[in-house]
Amino acid sequence: RVPNNSSGSHHTELKSSSDHNDMITDRQKIKETDEYKRAMEEEWASRQQQLLRQAEEARRLRDKKRAESMRIMDNERRQRLRLEEIRETRRKDEEKLNLKEKLRAEIRDELHRLETMCSDMASLLRALGIHVGGGRHPSSNEVQAAYKRACLRFHPDRLSTTDLRQQVEAEEKFKLISNMKDRFSLVR
Repeated sequence: RVPNNSSGSHHTELKSSSDHNDMITDRQKIKETDEYKRAMEEEWASRQQQLLRQAEEARRLRDKKRAESMRIMDNERRQRLRLEEIRETRRKDEEKLNLKEKLRAEIRDELHRLETMCSDMASLLRALGIHVGGGRHPSSNEVQAAYKRACLRFHPDRLSTTDLRQQVEAEEKFKLISNMKDRFSLVR
């Protein structure tokens, strides 16, 4: 007769199932120990710390990117403003230059008419508002002294006015008396 293996097999299954239950029970017992609980708490705390560090690092990176972005935007804004200032300054300079040239043409016409009416340096200086001593026929020294006063009065570097017309007028009068010095002899 062949022995029935089904009961042996059943016995093996029961033993195996019993071993499995014992393992689960042993695991539960281990999980209930203070040491295991402490290890789990430490692991949980460690994970929480790591998550906090990662969150802090992510926040720092976001802040750094935001700050860099703000810095770039601020630089671009300042560059736009500076460019606008440069354009505005250039526009004003061009307007000033155009006005100066218009005034220069008007003043040259006025001075040319004045020049044609003057027969000598003394009469030219008087017409420009410079006092020339010696009456109608001043000496060359008096004309020379009046010429020096006129140069000082009309020299563009010595003029302290912001009035554009006065500046251009002084420049043109200075040019006129400088050019006329050679044309009119300062000697009577």
